[in-house]
Amino acid sequence: MEQYANEIQLDTLSQMIIDFYENTKNYQLFAEVRWKNWFKPLAIIYRQISRIIKQLNLPLSSRRQEMTGAIHSIDDRMDGRTNVRAWVRKIKNEVIFVALYSSHQNNDQTYMNIALPLPGTAMIGILELSQYGEKLQLSSKKLKYEQADSGIYLIVGKGLFKLPIEETFEVEETNEGKLKAKHQMWLFSIPFLNIDYDIVPSERQNENIKEAHQRTVGIGKRGGD
Repeated sequence: MEQYANEIQLDTLSQMIIDFYENTKNYQLFAEVRWKNWFKPLAIIYRQISRIIKQLNLPLSSRRQEMTGAIHSIDDRMDGRTNVRAWVRKIKNEVIFVALYSSHQNNDQTYMNIALPLPGTAMIGILELSQYGEKLQLSSKKLKYEQADSGIYLIVGKGLFKLPIEETFEVEETNEGKLKAKHQMWLFSIPFLNIDYDIVPSERQNENIKEAHQRTVGIGKRGGD
């Protein structure tokens, strides 16, 4: 997360949020997927395709389900970006997402750069990071300036085309010692999908977070002295 230091304040952002993005495999995810009623017929049709291509393969049911998965390193020479990691998420051994995470910088702004491979193409999410107190927001909307790279794009051959889709993630730490995240998506500025996540650290990871927080507080006190 240090690579996003221009966009966020690591000393005030929730330590659990930082730890989740740096040690994702040590957390459990539970998701509730809610399609908007107007989009459900399209979701049902796409579900027949997504089961085959194993991408954006979200359930139609809104009941709470655990998402399992794994993190894999990707050869940068094959991907073309740097320090690429693939996060494969599943529900009951059925692949839901395959997302390849990297980052890039332009005009002193650092973006999270996420590729979702599709047959013969890829969808790219370029997300801005913003901080609100201890909370983190990631958004494809151009929030900071009009010429920002943020957006959802489709690669076709050597062309890059902006899609009429927007998405926002909001992540916060709760009093119960876990994270809550809300993923919202819009098509032509009309909301069509919400995903609510409960993100729970393992017991050992909880201890690691407390130790990291104590070190951060200690450094702040020494700096103040």
